Amino acid sequence: MTFESNRLLGGVGALLMVVSSISSFVSLGPFFYPNSYLSPVGAPFGLLGIVGIILFMIAMNGLANNYKDRGIFDNALYWIITGIVGGVLIAVVAVVITFSVLSSVIGALMPITPGTSPTTSAVLDALRPYVGYFIPVGVVAFAVGLVSVLFIMRAFNKLAAASGVQLFRTVALLFLAGIAVTGAVGLLAALLIVTGSVGVTAILPFLAVGGLVNLAEWAVATAAFFRIRAPANAAVTPAPTAAPAQVKYCRKCGAENRVDAVFCVRCGEKL
Repeated sequence: MTFESNRLLGGVGALLMVVSSISSFVSLGPFFYPNSYLSPVGAPFGLLGIVGIILFMIAMNGLANNYKDRGIFDNALYWIITGIVGGVLIAVVAVVITFSVLSSVIGALMPITPGTSPTTSAVLDALRPYVGYFIPVGVVAFAVGLVSVLFIMRAFNKLAAASGVQLFRTVALLFLAGIAVTGAVGLLAALLIVTGSVGVTAILPFLAVGGLVNLAEWAVATAAFFRIRAPANAAVTPAPTAAPAQVKYCRKCGAENRVDAVFCVRCGEKL
């Protein structure tokens, strides 16, 4: 693929990630507007995010080849792999904790289920006493997220060095700020719920913080990709010209003669 196509794929992929970030806000709609149809709307945005990541990775691979720095793609790939492995690990921890408190959770849900159609908010509030059990899940998620972010930061920093677009360094810093803010907000939310200061539903708007940061990361990345310019073509080195053949000149008529000639080809003078 050409340099221009790689640059374009990177910009389009990042732009799709911006659109996908909107799903973080749309997904909160049913909690505040239970009768709305916002929940199904979030699914297409999630699919756009998958397409965006694929285009982004194709672009990073192409740009790594263009700039002859495989670290650009390799670190982006490690970011993806770490996220996948981390997601599996988080799921395992969550399942183990869930089964350890399952009987208690069922007992908490029983009063709101018979003959009724409980709202999501009611279910969440019933589960509030058990939020503390899932704090280890948050700790694991934060640790995995931090490692993952370090890889994508390296990828963007290398791309900044290779392309000369320093805006990619800003993207890297936004990813670091994102994991820091998300971790702090998650910890604050867990403490407020566990201490009973607020209900679970009141914490839900905090989830939008992660979406805002994610939107900012990819919005700046979009601008950075479209700022990349193709590297100037290397100066063309002229093909070396053949060295002129050695000659000797006749002292009498000045004619050119081969260097091994004995007599002048024009006047016959002995050379």
